[in-house]
Amino acid sequence: MFAPSCVLLLVASFQVIYSQGPPQGPPGPPGGPQIPPQCRGPPAGVKERPHECCKIPPFFSEKDFEACGFKQLDASEGRQQGPPECSKQMCILNKYGLTKDDAVDQEAVSAYMDKYAETNEAFKPSVTLAKQRCLGRELPGPPQICEANKMVFCIGSTLFSECPVWEQTDGCQALKNHMEQCKPFFVKA
Repeated sequence: MFAPSCVLLLVASFQVIYSQGPPQGPPGPPGGPQIPPQCRGPPAGVKERPHECCKIPPFFSEKDFEACGFKQLDASEGRQQGPPECSKQMCILNKYGLTKDDAVDQEAVSAYMDKYAETNEAFKPSVTLAKQRCLGRELPGPPQICEANKMVFCIGSTLFSECPVWEQTDGCQALKNHMEQCKPFFVKA
């Protein structure tokens, strides 16, 4: 069985974050806030699968992920380094009519997210915030990461960080506290 789309979105998000390691260069932008050491990596003591802390309903079907070349998540395989191939993300977006002229169709993605929010009421505020942060603007990230991956990362990480249904385990609470503490250094409204 393949992992739900939300899990793949989040795994891609965490892979991008943690495969890059701590930020390089000075700890913070010149003249801006300095990034504290505890925010330069994942928190200690968090369980191995942090995506399980928020059960985000899937955006896309497992069958479509499989058809686009995403593999089943298997803890024994370890983490893939970096984001998925752009062609895989574009394949998924194409299947749902979210591309136009071989690029992400921002308006179609916005409408699709509205439909998602209608069926997943608890996530409506998170979806609204994700649309504000992730659509209609150039997203930050290394130039070798394509627009589709940047958008998926942005949406997935916003839904995760603004999760309305957080698991109440010690590890998940530690992760949530870490994210709240470090959010000012990474999240741009």
